[in-house]
Amino acid sequence: MPSLTLSHERVGGAELREQADSLAGGLAAHGVEPGDAVAIILPNGLPAARALLAVMRAGAVAVPLSPQSKPAELAFVFRDARVATVLTDERGAARCDGLGVRVITALDDDGPAPPRPQPDAAAVYQYSSGATGRPKRVPRTHAQLEAEARAYAAATDLTADDTILCALPLFHTYGLGCCLLAAAHSGATLVLLAAPQPFAINREPALDVLERESATVFPAVPFMLRVLADAPRSADLSALRLCFSAASALPPETFAAFDRRFGVPVRQLYGLTEAGAVTVNADGDPWATARTVGRPLPGVELDILDAGGRPVEPGRIGEVAIRSPAMTRGYAGVDEAVNRRAFAEGRFLTADRGRVDGDGRLVLTGRRKLLIDVLGDKVDPIEVEDVLAVHPKVREVVVVGVPSGVAGEELVKAVVVADERCGDRELIRFCRERLANHKVPRLVEFRDEIPRSALGKVLRKDLV
Repeated sequence: MPSLTLSHERVGGAELREQADSLAGGLAAHGVEPGDAVAIILPNGLPAARALLAVMRAGAVAVPLSPQSKPAELAFVFRDARVATVLTDERGAARCDGLGVRVITALDDDGPAPPRPQPDAAAVYQYSSGATGRPKRVPRTHAQLEAEARAYAAATDLTADDTILCALPLFHTYGLGCCLLAAAHSGATLVLLAAPQPFAINREPALDVLERESATVFPAVPFMLRVLADAPRSADLSALRLCFSAASALPPETFAAFDRRFGVPVRQLYGLTEAGAVTVNADGDPWATARTVGRPLPGVELDILDAGGRPVEPGRIGEVAIRSPAMTRGYAGVDEAVNRRAFAEGRFLTADRGRVDGDGRLVLTGRRKLLIDVLGDKVDPIEVEDVLAVHPKVREVVVVGVPSGVAGEELVKAVVVADERCGDRELIRFCRERLANHKVPRLVEFRDEIPRSALGKVLRKDLV
């Protein structure tokens, strides 16, 4: 177990293990059984970390969710994952009201810990934004999570001497795998930055913590790195040996600005909800390799495929496909045809495009899916379209990502054909009541018709 730090409160690894065991006993006393899905809706902090570890220790399946989730989003997940119990705070409890789940805001920490779960038992359900329809449920086992933590620690030389600053949400695969579970595996100290959102407001406290705790590892997203580089004051980050960027492409100007401000080169990491961390740039020359996402982690196999599913020659661009001991066996609750397409021949077809250079490093060149990147969060436009399509004044809608004016970051835009007069504020308010804030369109454009090709395909490029 890692040592955990939050502001003035510090919890050592042995104490954290005891707390997880005790809370697991408390869950069992509440009737939670192995295999039950337990949602966790908590902001970053020690309670969230304890809850995640306790649920998995109890043999139940952790379903970590954003505290910003709206009741409609929660209702979908609760129904899809068959969640009956929710660990949350008073604010989260209000969002769960009327959704037919048992809400626990204060968990007793006594009772005998249940037997440890089997390695192949499901440990966590997370949700992956797909190219069509609602997000897909991704089950991963204890063995798969351990495989990711072990490979990531090996690739980054992570040890008990390291201190990781976690400014990422623990409900996200990146924060869970590369922060909490990586620290638990290696014994590194984990420093949790409370209330990381909105990060732009918390950038100076983040710099204070990085400097005061002599953090050595800092996983982040491009938006975080940009606002830190633009902060009014600097900080001594000389202890920082690894600064990672993931979730979206790192703009060269952000790399240059962070390096110039703090003397720390940012390394890119590539990961997926379906497999956790896949590649990492641990190269000896991070400047020369800045545009790559590095080499595969130990045990991960990487292929670049052509349109027919055949491997291409080194240097050629194709779809990135992976095999990994940390990879889910398939989506849960979907038609088997979906899994046959996505997990063909034991490989996961990521829908990302890229090439492998002469030294085995992956260079990502684009994405086949339609995901929109909003400050490091991925937005599935189909999900937003599904919400707007049920508005009584909307006849047709297409959602796209448009440039925000900042390299690598987009705004959500809805293009609407209305049946009767309605305003953009009405539609934005409708979305805000049903979607997490980062998914809500910032722009609404009204048109008489949606542009289509001769075959009837929506011409999304004409809407950007």
